[in-house]
Amino acid sequence: MRVLLLSNSGRPYLAHARAELRDFLGPARRIGFVTAASLGDEEAYHATACAALAPEVLVEHIRWDGDPFPTLGRADAVFIGGGNTYALLKRLRQAGLLEPLRDRVRAGMPYIGSSAGSNVAGPSILTTNDWNVVGLTAFEALGLVPFNVNPHYLETDPAMAPGSETRDMRISEYHVVRDNPVVGIEEGAMVRVEDRVATVRGTARAKVFRRNQTPVWVPAGASLPL
Repeated sequence: MRVLLLSNSGRPYLAHARAELRDFLGPARRIGFVTAASLGDEEAYHATACAALAPEVLVEHIRWDGDPFPTLGRADAVFIGGGNTYALLKRLRQAGLLEPLRDRVRAGMPYIGSSAGSNVAGPSILTTNDWNVVGLTAFEALGLVPFNVNPHYLETDPAMAPGSETRDMRISEYHVVRDNPVVGIEEGAMVRVEDRVATVRGTARAKVFRRNQTPVWVPAGASLPL
C-alpha cells in the first residue's frame, strides 16, 4: 500500500510538493481528484488541480454528487483534496465511496491526501482542526494508516496569550479515550507510507504522539517510530 499525506496544498497550489508527487506517482498518469471536502466551487477546485499537475498527468474529477465509480475505475491514483473534513467524510459515505476507495488503495492504487484528505486516511477524523458544520455523527474513516493525522500542526504560536490551549493539549485529550498514535504534520512536511514504513518528506517535521509517552519530533528524511 502506498500513501502520501500532505499537511497542506500550499500556494501556488502544490508548488512545494510537485517533485515529491512526481516521484510518488511514478508511471501513473491518470489521477482521480476528489473535491468533496470543498464547501465552495468544486469545479473551480478541480480546475486548480488540473492546472497545477498538467501536463504530466490527466486529472479527472471524481464527483461525490454524481456517478463517481467510472472515474474511480479508470484512475491510476487518487488524490483527495482539502477543505472541511467532516463534510468530506459525510459526502464520501453518502456516495458509497469509502469501501471502493479503501479496496483500490489496499490493492495497490497510490493515494494522495492533502489536509482533509490526509485526515480521512487514518482510522478516524477525530484529530482534525475543522468544525463539524455538517453535523456528522460517525467519524470512522478509511483506515489506510494506523495513525490519526493532525495537519497544519503548530506546537506554539508567538501570538498566543500565556496559558492558551495548545494543539498538544487537544491531542492529549484524544489519548484519554483513544489509544492509536497521532501524527502532527507541520506545514511544508508530508508523510509517505510504503511497505508499512512511514517517512517524513518535504521541508518541515512531523511530531508523533503516543498514549502515555512523550511526543517525538521526526525530521524530514527520517522514519516515524510507529
